[in-house]
Amino acid sequence: MRTDPFVVLGLSPHASPAQARAAYRRLALLHHPDRNRGDRAASERFKRVLRAYRRISTGAVLREAKPPRTGPRPDRYVCGTCGDSFPFAETCTRCGVLLHDRDAGPAPVDERPEVQEMIDGLLSRGEPTAAQEHPGKVPALLVGGFAAASMLVWQLGPIGPALLFAGFGAWIGFVEVHRRATTPEMLG
Repeated sequence: MRTDPFVVLGLSPHASPAQARAAYRRLALLHHPDRNRGDRAASERFKRVLRAYRRISTGAVLREAKPPRTGPRPDRYVCGTCGDSFPFAETCTRCGVLLHDRDAGPAPVDERPEVQEMIDGLLSRGEPTAAQEHPGKVPALLVGGFAAASMLVWQLGPIGPALLFAGFGAWIGFVEVHRRATTPEMLG
């Protein structure tokens, strides 16, 4: 049978962790085998004090003292919509939705009807065609934008960034011309 760790350390059951640590240190110094050479019982007393302090400091005493829970867990079932908890698997009193078991994992949440209609509409469209993409507008805008930026930087003075912007814009233009020339629709 286990002895009460609070009795071993000479404490009340409601002692704070600081009081338990102080009692352990005091008794460990008193019963340490190095201080009591030749006394075989000192080693056993030291071990008993150490075990008692470990049980108190890790919370094992509190876990042993708790009575086992009986009956349903009050938060086992939860509503996926509002988050209310219930002890039994029923329907939510607020939402009218079936509850799910927390131990089984997250509940599947149904999408609202309008959101599901929007998702279905987007999925039914399919892939965009070449006419829907407007292939020539974005590179032309980039070329114009880089040309305008290079002119602005040229007016402000530093030539290096201006040439960089102009070169990048020209490169984008050449890539677009090449793409249009090699597109199967253009080859005919």
